[in-house]
Amino acid sequence: MPEKNVTPSSAGAEEFSQEEFPFYWLAHAHAIYVVEMERVLKKLGTDMPTRRVLLMLRLRGTASISDLSKHTIIKMSTLTRIVQRMRDEGLVETRTNPEDARVTDVLITARGEELAARIEQATQKVFARGYEGMSAAERKSLMQSLQKIFHNFADG
Repeated sequence: MPEKNVTPSSAGAEEFSQEEFPFYWLAHAHAIYVVEMERVLKKLGTDMPTRRVLLMLRLRGTASISDLSKHTIIKMSTLTRIVQRMRDEGLVETRTNPEDARVTDVLITARGEELAARIEQATQKVFARGYEGMSAAERKSLMQSLQKIFHNFADG
């Protein structure tokens, strides 16, 4: 018999336990992660959206605004303003895509590379703390479970 999935909407108050509901833990882990990351990034004079854009550009090189939006999970209109601010700060450059004039490409500058490297170094302790006490197998299992959840939502 398949395991019963008890959710807040399917259970009476006496049946449901938030401590046994994975999305309770996902939400709380994410909230604590964001607080910790923002604390570290504030010391560098930057923020989470800037970090996500810079690290994505380091991985992909040049990226369009729409690709950055997809991979950073930032709305296009919001991301456009973030990229404009980052351009004004000298962290990125923008240019019209040579193959499609409707597309704006974003490139990381030397100043952006330097900040991205400082961000990566400063945030390593946050990640190490998050994985503390977990074996490689547990981390792999966690990644697989999170990917399944992500794809369940993305594909639906």
